Amino acid sequence: MTPLFNRTNALAAIILFTATIVNGFTPSIIRTTTSRTQTSLHFGLARRKTKTTPSSSSPLLEEALSSYPYKFRPDTDKSGTKASCSATFNELARLYGDEEALAMVKLESRSLRFNRDNFGPCLEAWEEQFGLESSQAMVGRNPGLLSVSPMQAREPAEASMFFSYVVAVTRPLPQIAVVGGLLAILTAGIR
Repeated sequence: MTPLFNRTNALAAIILFTATIVNGFTPSIIRTTTSRTQTSLHFGLARRKTKTTPSSSSPLLEEALSSYPYKFRPDTDKSGTKASCSATFNELARLYGDEEALAMVKLESRSLRFNRDNFGPCLEAWEEQFGLESSQAMVGRNPGLLSVSPMQAREPAEASMFFSYVVAVTRPLPQIAVVGGLLAILTAGIR
């Protein structure tokens, strides 16, 4: 009875872990005012930042929009239109830098549909807790944090910081976890 109990726990942990990765940590980002190299943890990859002013458009806008896998809505809708997604990307680029914003959109394409009015206040709230570079890196590792409301961002976010590392490390693992879960299910009755 003990081996089945352990397998059941392992399977439950795999399912919970996979569900957490997929939906729980949806929204690492770096706001810059000048061109500089990011010093935050990016698994050894330093990226150059470029400044995007509020009135200008990011030079990587077209690449970001082309990586958006969904069909744009008609211009009569509020979100999901090409214009609103462009404005959202430009806001991301202004706060985090062009290349980091593009990386976030490629990791989490739904971020172009998030409320861009929340990006600045959330980053400011996290900046008070962790500092600017750490906050930007946290969001860069876990772009799903862009969907957080400013009210939630003001709460202590140590767990968000910790899980941003977990999400970054485990991002490629859902496929492996699914295979492992299926193998655990298939082999559960063999003994």
